[in-house]
Formats: sequence, C-alpha cells, structure tokens
Amino acid sequence: MGKFAAQLQNFLRLLCHPLVLVAVSLAGLFGAGRVEHEWLSVPFSLALVAVVAGILFLVTARFAFSVYLAWTIVGVLTLISAIKFRMKGFSLHFYDTVFVARDPEVYRFLVGSYLHLIVPVAAALTLGVAAAILIFRVDRKRGWPLSLRAVMLAVLVPLVPLTFPAEASKDRYFYYMQGRHMSAFFVSLLDLRNLVVEPAFEQRLQVVIAQPPFADTIDCGDRAALPDIFFVLSESQSDPANFPQVGRGAGFLQRFAPKAGAPHPMQVETFGGGTWITNLSLMTGLSATDFGWRSPYLTITLQDKVAGALPEVLARCGYRTAVMTPMDFTFVNEGPFLKSIGFETVLDIKEIAAPFYHLRDSFYYHAAEAFIAKHRREDGRPLFLEIQTMFPHSPYEGRMEPDLKVEGEPFSDDDQAGEYLRRMAIARGDFGQFLERREAEAGKRGAVVLEFGDHQSSATKPFVDAIAGDDALARPQSLAYRTFYTLSIFNHPLRHSMPDTMPLDVGFLGASLLDAAGLPMSPMMVDLVRLRDRCGGRFHGCQDRAEVDAHLRRRVDSGLLHLFPQAAPLHSLAAPLQSAEANR
Repeated sequence: MGKFAAQLQNFLRLLCHPLVLVAVSLAGLFGAGRVEHEWLSVPFSLALVAVVAGILFLVTARFAFSVYLAWTIVGVLTLISAIKFRMKGFSLHFYDTVFVARDPEVYRFLVGSYLHLIVPVAAALTLGVAAAILIFRVDRKRGWPLSLRAVMLAVLVPLVPLTFPAEASKDRYFYYMQGRHMSAFFVSLLDLRNLVVEPAFEQRLQVVIAQPPFADTIDCGDRAALPDIFFVLSESQSDPANFPQVGRGAGFLQRFAPKAGAPHPMQVETFGGGTWITNLSLMTGLSATDFGWRSPYLTITLQDKVAGALPEVLARCGYRTAVMTPMDFTFVNEGPFLKSIGFETVLDIKEIAAPFYHLRDSFYYHAAEAFIAKHRREDGRPLFLEIQTMFPHSPYEGRMEPDLKVEGEPFSDDDQAGEYLRRMAIARGDFGQFLERREAEAGKRGAVVLEFGDHQSSATKPFVDAIAGDDALARPQSLAYRTFYTLSIFNHPLRHSMPDTMPLDVGFLGASLLDAAGLPMSPMMVDLVRLRDRCGGRFHGCQDRAEVDAHLRRRVDSGLLHLFPQAAPLHSLAAPLQSAEANR
C-alpha cells in the first residue's frame, strides 16, 4: 500500500471515530438552524436525518457510513431547495419531480441560465458519493443483529410525526415560502395524498350552493371600432420606487419609457420566477394561490379545464389571438395550456428563430413587429398579441450587452441589484420604442397596450427583507409580491379609468382592462369586475371569501371551470375559434 493510500485510510478511519461523528452531527445541528431560519422546525429536520441514517444502518450495519450518507442526502436536497428558493421564492417540492422534471425544456432552461449554480451542486453530490464509497470500505460492520437494528429504527421513526412543524400542519403552501430549506422537501411528501384525495379547494367549492349559470353571450360592442390589443409581459420587473435603497427609484419606470402610462401597483402570486403563474391568472381571472401547493403546476393540471378566458372572449368577437414567448412551446406546458384557453397562435422560440431565450427585449419586439406587419397584410381581423420579454431575468453574475452603458448607472451598490436595474432600464427603453411604433401605427383602428410585471426579481429580495421582514414571502399581500401595470392608449377612447385599488390583484387585471377600455365583455368578466369592487381588489385574500367561492362555483356550474366530475361540461372553444376564422 502506498504512503498516500495509507494516509487516506487512516484519515477515513479517523472520520469513523465516535467523537468525530458527534462533532459532525453538532455542526449539522447548527447548520440546520441556519438553513431553516427557524429553530422550531430544526428538531423535525434532525429527526429526518436520524431516520435516514437508521434506514441505512438497518441495511448496511455500518454506523459511520450511515450517518455520513444521511447527512449527505439531506444536505444535497437542502442545497437544491435553497437555490430554488433564492431563484423562485418556493422551496423544493416533491411534485417538481412529478410535473416538471419530465420536461426536457426545463433542463435546457436551467443549464442555459443557472449552470454556475448547477456545477457546485453536481460537484457536491459527486464528492459526497465518492466519500461515501470510501467510508463504506473502511467502516466495519457492527455486530448488532438485524432485529436490534430494526428496533433502533422503530424508535427513531416516531420522532418524525412528534416533531412535525405546526406551521406545515396548517397551510403547507405558505410553508414552502418561508425558507425552510432542510425540511420543505420532506414536508411536501405529505402532498402525495392529493394524487388520490380531492384537494380542499375543490371540496370547499362542491359544498357551495349551486349557482345560476352565466349566459353564453359576449357583448362585442361596435366591431368596427375594436382596437388592436397588446399585452407586454415585462419579465422580472417591479417598481424601484417601492425600494428606498434605490437612490433614483422614483420615476424609474417612466424615465426610460416616457410614453408608458403611469404605473399602478399590482399584486402577483409568485416571487423570483414562475412567470407562467402570473400569466395564467391574468388570462383566466383565477387566483393561483387558491390552488395551494399546485400553483406552479397549473399550466399542466388546468389544461382543457378552463373556458371563457380573456383570449376566448376576444376571439369570439373576431380578434386574432396570438402570444409570443421566448421559451419552447412545451416549457412547463404553457404553450398547450394557452392554446386550450383560446390562443389561436403561439409563437415560441423556434417560431421567432431566437438563437437563445435570454436576449435583449428589442429582439422580441422586432419579431413582434414582423408578425404584426404580416398579420396586417394577410388578415383583416383586429389583433390581440401578448409579447413575453426576457432581458431583466436572472442570473445577474454577468453583464449582458456589456458595451451598453445606461445613464445613471450604477443604480445600486450591490452588484447583482445594479446589473438587474441596468437591464431593466435597457428593457424599458426597448419598450418605449415599441410604444412609439404603436402610436405611429395606431391609425383608424387604435391600439391598447397593457404592460405588467410578472414577478419581482431575486435581486430585490434583500430590499424586500429590509422593509417587510424575512417572512415576507409567506405573506401573500406583502411587498414581495408587489409589481405594477401600465396602460397606454393610442387613438382609442377609454370608457373610464382603471380602478384606483391599491394594489390590484392580478386575477382582476384582465376583466378590469376589458371594462375600462370598452372592449368585449362576457357575463363572467362583468361578474369579475363586480367581485373586484366587492373585495377591494383582492382575490384570494378577499375578506368576503364566500362571495369569491360563489363566483367560482358559478363558473363551474356554467361549464367555464371543470374542477370536479359533477361539474357542467366544459364549453367548447372550437365553435368560437371557427367562427373567428370565418371572419378573416
């Protein structure tokens, strides 16, 4: 045996010494306190480590190996959860492996954006496995019979329910937003029962008294006066005026896009990521938070279960409905979902010939201009087009468009926040140019441009924590979920201004726009406006929750929302879309 091999073996044997195992476990105890951000859930986290170690010891009879591998397994899951929470504001959940992990586009997105985070995780996992193999070889089997090891495990297992966090017993959805990096994944295993048990949200709606169905009509108004409608999803944008830490935050949004309407505060239901969650709520008039832990997966679970959404309403009045996304059609199933709610055309990364998804916003606006010009040459219908942008999206370790300097930068002493705000300034300049084109081309038809921030950036988290506290993500009405919308009108009269609710929940934004701009309205959209006023602009957090449930039950009874078997059959989208096609 060589000298190095002998030294390595001696070191590994030292690691197997009981005192070293105690020291490592004590370090793990203090580490658990750091990554859980709350000592009350630490006993549960430690019980999990003990049970995993007990299972391994039952199988292998190697004590040191079992302890180290248990810490490695839980540690890697904790690291992944912490990274996901930092980027998306939502801890690792078991259903990520059920719904999202099977989507190859998710892996392309992660590798393209977060390779600098994936590499350390992969390295830690590789080192952990290698160390476990080496320790397995030097760790001697204990002479404990299988029956004694089984008794040991039987003693450890009850510790898990005994130490289960009370917070997770009440509402697990918000538990995943509290930064419980070590315990969240294991807590999420309890949600497995929802694969076979009907969720509480659906159970609650089923006991609501049956409601009279909405009439299957659309008020199109004067079809000859219908304007083109443009939605601009301003990726990761929020109003810097909300953060005193940004020295020139006041007026930031309009400084770089002067033709944009005044920003209005809006409340969304996701932080740091999950663009599709905000977009789904806007288009359908639903609160994603109502669905609890299923919120990130609704584009999968609600496909073909929602009718009467905003694009369908417009399509039934002759609009061509299209959406342009920087991602692949299948990414988190958003393309198929958008098709199912009435979008006739989905222009994904392939359709717009984007070399990569994370490009300057001017690329997407140029692609949109080409589509608009082609549509006007070939199609006489008014156009409803949503443009999803990407430039201010994380990560912020590198300077995108490095040679482009923005007046006023750096906007923050923090490097990541400074790069984020710089990208946002560039994105708003590109948006301003898009508005100039809309003004120049408004002509007889007119144009309505609704812009909205889909969620805050991970770069604003320190700002939010300093103002709203470390638990801001666990409070749906906190500053962490505050973004904005702007409304810009060109050659089209407004019926009345948008509501002055401070702030407006995103689920009410679509109906509010249709109402204020005198655009096509369905009875369901009219009722959403009524509900908005009744609830003071809050959807999930409405104080009169019975009124919200009655509205949702009425949608179910109208065949506009299929959530349980006895619901009315879903209205078909085929007839309205065929009718729209006939109007071309």
